[in-house]
Amino acid sequence: MSETAPRRPDAGRRGLPRGPLPALELPIAAGDEPPFLRPRTRTRVRRGRRGWAARTLLGLQLGGVAIAGLAALWAAYAQVMGSDRLRVARVDVRGSHFLSEGEVRELLGPAVGENILGLDIEALKAHLRASPWVADAVVRRTLPDTLQVEVRERVPLALAEMERLYLMDAEGTLIDIYGPQTAGFDLPIVRGLAGVAAEARRDRAARAGALLQDLGGLSAEVSEVLIEDSGDLRVVLRGRGEVLRFGSPPYRGKLTTFLALRGELAERCPRAEYFDLRFKDRIYAKEPLGAPAGGGAPAPALPSPDGGAPAAAAAAPPQPVEPAAGQGRTL
Repeated sequence: MSETAPRRPDAGRRGLPRGPLPALELPIAAGDEPPFLRPRTRTRVRRGRRGWAARTLLGLQLGGVAIAGLAALWAAYAQVMGSDRLRVARVDVRGSHFLSEGEVRELLGPAVGENILGLDIEALKAHLRASPWVADAVVRRTLPDTLQVEVRERVPLALAEMERLYLMDAEGTLIDIYGPQTAGFDLPIVRGLAGVAAEARRDRAARAGALLQDLGGLSAEVSEVLIEDSGDLRVVLRGRGEVLRFGSPPYRGKLTTFLALRGELAERCPRAEYFDLRFKDRIYAKEPLGAPAGGGAPAPALPSPDGGAPAAAAAAPPQPVEPAAGQGRTL
């Protein structure tokens, strides 16, 4: 027996068509809920407002948490800063030759015993640079208790003649007064710095420092350096006391050549006021006016000790060296 759709019992009597009932379709827009599932008006649920007591209580709770956190941080900070393991117990000094370790400690101030994390490194550098002996300084922390100090000192090259004698470096910086504590320095004296303006004094001192620095080990042969108003340098040698006149650098090669010919020059020009080394491959002897020029014989060229060009040419210079003050000889 086959299953058929149910029929209404009164379908035939009322003249209605026999068969299954048609499905009823309602127009529902996409995404909308069926109308019989939605209420006609939505009901808003309002949160109940907290009273002033509840808000005050919440503020007190948050404030208590913040205070407790700050207190914990402060306690940890105090414990770290008060730790004996982080107190400076050692100062490692490097690069110090003229200053002793004790003098470097004095420049640092009361750093030993202080907490290493609380030290002002820039202030310590400033204290070290305040010394005229210190050109630059580097300070580092080495946990837990060591302070490393690296010092770059100024190197004295000469004694600057001012109202007193001062130790001077290659840059013309005055380092310290020459006295009992610095009497161990056997250095040439630089003259021509007193009685001039500060800028001119620095320029003159820098020229003298450049000369001595270029000479290097040969500066031990120099007794005095005089800076002239023209910028030229008059150098007095140790021993026989010969006076040399220099112009622009380089200086070392010219002095080396002169020292190689020193004995022969002394024999041929015993009355020379100075030897002029401002010209290339030539040495001029400045003698007093009226002095005999080597017995009347012309001075031959002197060979260079390095096998190069002769130290002096036989021809006279285009212009004689200071003819009004005396006579010049080409060697």
